Amino acid sequence: MAALQVVDRELRDMSLLARLSETLQTQTQRLRNRPFLEASMAASALVATADGVVTFSERSALDAVLTNIDALKVFDVHLAVNTFNDFVEAIEADSASGQAKAMDAIGRLRDDPESAALMIRIGCAVSRADGDFSAAEKACIRAMAAELDVEAPELDM
Repeated sequence: MAALQVVDRELRDMSLLARLSETLQTQTQRLRNRPFLEASMAASALVATADGVVTFSERSALDAVLTNIDALKVFDVHLAVNTFNDFVEAIEADSASGQAKAMDAIGRLRDDPESAALMIRIGCAVSRADGDFSAAEKACIRAMAAELDVEAPELDM
Protein backbone atom coordinates (compact mmCIF):
# COMPACT_ATOMS: atom_id res chain seq x y z
CA MET A 1 0.00 0.00 0.00
CA ALA A 2 2.81 2.42 0.89
CA ALA A 3 4.49 1.66 -2.43
CA LEU A 4 1.30 2.66 -4.27
CA GLN A 5 1.16 5.94 -2.38
CA VAL A 6 4.78 6.69 -3.32
CA VAL A 7 4.07 5.92 -7.00
CA ASP A 8 0.91 8.03 -6.89
CA ARG A 9 2.81 10.95 -5.36
CA GLU A 10 5.59 10.61 -7.97
CA LEU A 11 2.99 10.64 -10.78
CA ARG A 12 1.37 13.79 -9.34
CA ASP A 13 4.80 15.42 -9.07
CA MET A 14 5.57 14.49 -12.69
CA SER A 15 2.21 15.88 -13.77
CA LEU A 16 2.88 19.09 -11.88
CA LEU A 17 6.31 19.35 -13.52
CA ALA A 18 4.79 18.74 -16.96
CA ARG A 19 2.20 21.49 -16.40
CA LEU A 20 4.86 23.85 -15.08
CA SER A 21 7.07 23.10 -18.08
CA GLU A 22 4.17 23.72 -20.47
CA THR A 23 3.34 27.01 -18.75
CA LEU A 24 6.95 28.14 -18.94
CA GLN A 25 7.14 27.21 -22.63
CA THR A 26 3.98 29.20 -23.38
CA GLN A 27 5.28 32.22 -21.46
CA THR A 28 8.61 31.99 -23.29
CA GLN A 29 6.79 31.85 -26.64
CA ARG A 30 4.74 34.90 -25.67
CA LEU A 31 7.87 36.86 -24.78
CA ARG A 32 9.66 35.79 -27.93
CA ASN A 33 6.64 36.45 -30.16
CA ARG A 34 5.54 39.76 -28.58
CA PRO A 35 7.36 41.90 -31.19
CA PHE A 36 5.69 39.83 -33.92
CA LEU A 37 2.27 40.33 -32.34
CA GLU A 38 2.78 44.08 -32.07
CA ALA A 39 4.17 44.37 -35.61
CA SER A 40 1.36 42.28 -37.06
CA MET A 41 -1.30 44.35 -35.32
CA ALA A 42 0.47 47.56 -36.39
CA ALA A 43 0.61 46.37 -40.00
CA SER A 44 -3.04 45.36 -39.89
CA ALA A 45 -4.01 48.73 -38.46
CA LEU A 46 -1.98 50.60 -41.08
CA VAL A 47 -3.59 48.81 -44.02
CA ALA A 48 -7.06 48.86 -42.46
CA THR A 49 -6.91 52.63 -41.98
CA ALA A 50 -5.12 53.36 -45.27
CA ASP A 51 -8.34 53.91 -47.21
CA GLY A 52 -10.00 55.80 -44.37
CA VAL A 53 -12.42 53.10 -43.19
CA VAL A 54 -11.77 50.03 -41.04
CA THR A 55 -14.33 47.57 -42.38
CA PHE A 56 -16.01 44.62 -40.70
CA SER A 57 -14.42 42.29 -43.25
CA GLU A 58 -10.95 43.61 -42.35
CA ARG A 59 -11.67 42.95 -38.68
CA SER A 60 -12.94 39.46 -39.58
CA ALA A 61 -9.75 38.79 -41.53
CA LEU A 62 -7.79 39.85 -38.46
CA ASP A 63 -9.75 37.33 -36.37
CA ALA A 64 -8.89 34.61 -38.91
CA VAL A 65 -5.22 35.57 -38.74
CA LEU A 66 -5.24 35.34 -34.96
CA THR A 67 -6.72 31.85 -35.00
CA ASN A 68 -4.56 30.48 -37.84
CA ILE A 69 -1.03 31.84 -37.31
CA ASP A 70 0.83 29.67 -34.82
CA ALA A 71 3.05 32.51 -33.58
CA LEU A 72 -0.09 34.44 -32.60
CA LYS A 73 -2.07 31.57 -31.06
CA VAL A 74 -0.14 31.84 -27.78
CA PHE A 75 -1.72 35.24 -27.13
CA ASP A 76 -5.15 35.96 -25.76
CA VAL A 77 -7.22 37.14 -28.71
CA HIS A 78 -8.43 40.11 -26.66
CA LEU A 79 -4.87 41.32 -26.14
CA ALA A 80 -4.24 41.13 -29.88
CA VAL A 81 -7.47 42.92 -30.79
CA ASN A 82 -6.82 45.59 -28.17
CA THR A 83 -3.33 46.10 -29.59
CA PHE A 84 -4.83 46.46 -33.08
CA ASN A 85 -7.45 48.90 -31.77
CA ASP A 86 -4.75 50.94 -29.98
CA PHE A 87 -2.86 51.34 -33.26
CA VAL A 88 -6.06 52.22 -35.15
CA GLU A 89 -7.00 54.83 -32.54
CA ALA A 90 -3.49 56.34 -32.60
CA ILE A 91 -3.61 56.61 -36.41
CA GLU A 92 -7.09 58.10 -36.37
CA ALA A 93 -6.20 60.61 -33.63
CA ASP A 94 -3.00 61.85 -35.30
CA SER A 95 -2.22 60.21 -38.62
CA ALA A 96 1.49 61.06 -38.80
CA SER A 97 2.24 60.21 -35.18
CA GLY A 98 0.10 57.05 -35.22
CA GLN A 99 1.67 55.82 -38.45
CA ALA A 100 5.16 56.49 -37.05
CA LYS A 101 4.29 54.49 -33.93
CA ALA A 102 3.03 51.61 -36.10
CA MET A 103 6.12 51.71 -38.34
CA ASP A 104 8.32 51.65 -35.25
CA ALA A 105 6.64 48.42 -34.13
CA ILE A 106 7.00 46.99 -37.63
CA GLY A 107 10.68 47.97 -37.76
CA ARG A 108 11.42 45.71 -34.79
CA LEU A 109 11.17 42.74 -37.18
CA ARG A 110 13.97 44.04 -39.41
CA ASP A 111 16.42 41.41 -38.14
CA ASP A 112 13.95 38.54 -38.59
CA PRO A 113 13.23 38.23 -42.34
CA GLU A 114 10.95 35.21 -41.92
CA SER A 115 8.70 36.99 -39.41
CA ALA A 116 8.88 40.18 -41.49
CA ALA A 117 7.66 38.34 -44.60
CA LEU A 118 4.82 36.70 -42.65
CA MET A 119 3.81 40.07 -41.20
CA ILE A 120 3.69 41.54 -44.73
CA ARG A 121 1.45 38.63 -45.84
CA ILE A 122 -0.83 39.31 -42.86
CA GLY A 123 -1.07 42.95 -43.93
CA CYS A 124 -1.94 41.83 -47.46
CA ALA A 125 -4.65 39.46 -46.18
CA VAL A 126 -6.26 42.17 -44.06
CA SER A 127 -6.10 44.74 -46.85
CA ARG A 128 -7.70 42.40 -49.39
CA ALA A 129 -10.46 41.29 -47.02
CA ASP A 130 -12.99 43.89 -48.10
CA GLY A 131 -12.49 43.09 -51.78
CA ASP A 132 -10.99 46.52 -52.46
CA PHE A 133 -7.19 46.39 -52.46
CA SER A 134 -6.82 50.14 -52.85
CA ALA A 135 -3.81 52.07 -54.08
CA ALA A 136 -3.39 53.48 -50.54
CA GLU A 137 -3.28 49.96 -49.08
CA LYS A 138 -0.76 48.84 -51.72
CA ALA A 139 1.41 51.86 -50.94
CA CYS A 140 1.20 50.96 -47.26
CA ILE A 141 2.37 47.38 -47.97
CA ARG A 142 5.26 48.70 -50.07
CA ALA A 143 6.25 51.14 -47.30
CA MET A 144 6.27 48.33 -44.72
CA ALA A 145 8.41 46.15 -46.99
CA ALA A 146 10.84 49.03 -47.52
CA GLU A 147 10.97 49.66 -43.75
CA LEU A 148 11.94 46.01 -43.24
CA ASP A 149 14.25 45.88 -46.23
CA VAL A 150 12.34 42.93 -47.70
CA GLU A 151 10.91 42.54 -51.17
CA ALA A 152 7.29 43.61 -51.45
CA PRO A 153 4.99 40.87 -52.72
CA GLU A 154 3.26 41.13 -56.10
CA LEU A 155 0.31 43.40 -55.32
CA ASP A 156 -1.52 43.52 -58.63
CA MET A 157 -2.85 39.97 -58.55
